[in-house]
Amino acid sequence: MVPEPAEAEPVGPLPTEPQPQAQATELQPSGHRPKRRQRWRVVVAAVAVAVVVVGAIGYVRVSHDINPPGPPGPVVTVVVPQGASTLEIAHILAKAGVVHEPDLFELYLKLKGGGPLLAGTYHLATNESYAAVIRALQRGPVLVTEKLVVPEGYTVAQIAAAVSRLRGVGISAQAFLKAATSGEVRSPYEPAGANDLEGLLFPATYPVQPGEGAVDLVTYMVQTFDEHAQQLRLAQRARRLGFTPYQVVTVASIVEREAKLQADRGPIASVIYNRLARGIPIGADSTLLYGLGNPTGPVNFDAPNPYNTRLHLGLPPTAISNPGVASLEAALAPPKTTYLYWVEVNPDGKMGFASTAAQFDRLRAECRAAGLGC
Repeated sequence: MVPEPAEAEPVGPLPTEPQPQAQATELQPSGHRPKRRQRWRVVVAAVAVAVVVVGAIGYVRVSHDINPPGPPGPVVTVVVPQGASTLEIAHILAKAGVVHEPDLFELYLKLKGGGPLLAGTYHLATNESYAAVIRALQRGPVLVTEKLVVPEGYTVAQIAAAVSRLRGVGISAQAFLKAATSGEVRSPYEPAGANDLEGLLFPATYPVQPGEGAVDLVTYMVQTFDEHAQQLRLAQRARRLGFTPYQVVTVASIVEREAKLQADRGPIASVIYNRLARGIPIGADSTLLYGLGNPTGPVNFDAPNPYNTRLHLGLPPTAISNPGVASLEAALAPPKTTYLYWVEVNPDGKMGFASTAAQFDRLRAECRAAGLGC
């Protein structure tokens, strides 16, 4: 009997045929690679955000430097030297607070174009936009003239203080005092061997320009006095009185400090001349106060000071103020009187005059009654 054939086993695909399922498994990446790629994506995203933030901050900062927010700040004086480079000018502006970043200012000027930036003295606002600063420096400095007001009776020290307060001029009180007392500037009416110009600076309103020096200003004031002195014929008229021109100026300086009203200038001058002629101390409180530096507190009237004309005969060593034309005229043409005393008798500044000690005592009583502290 022929045996029945055995049941055939299923035959699978040939080994050489591709097996898609197995191939897909072999090409699948390992389990670590997806995580690494994800981490790099996070890093790249973080860096991108950082770049954007830093760029935004930088842009805002640069923008604020070029066009500062808010109104401009206080005005400052900036001096641009002749021949200064753009970067040097930028540093000068930054030091003054006009701009904030000198390198950025220089770069901005190169990119935008402009110039030349002109030398000179400028009054510029702090916290200003680059464009406004460049426009100002391209136009050149605006000549600003300050006014120095010197009232009659000011001393050299008071004038020096007023000069130092002029905005943008740059003359200190010390520089002015030095120019007025060093002998560098002289007046033809100044005594030989003296260097003090007290009394010889004419009271007036003077235009003062930025960059003007102390010597220039003092010279201008002395020349102005000299012009008025010539008009008044100071030298000739002083000679007829038997005094030097500077002695008459000194008398006028006392009149200027003592007289409150125009009508009293001549009589006060006559008292001074009468006392000088009789060898009596002038006795003017204003001279002692000048010698003490014009204090505002209590004063020792017996102080051994060369300007104490209660103790010392004759005129004080120098003038005690810078007199105006009215006081100079009073000293040059005093009225003929017998007065030897004057004292304030009215709160408006009116003076009373006396020829005797008894009359003077009565005037002092009037002074005390008026509450003037005589």
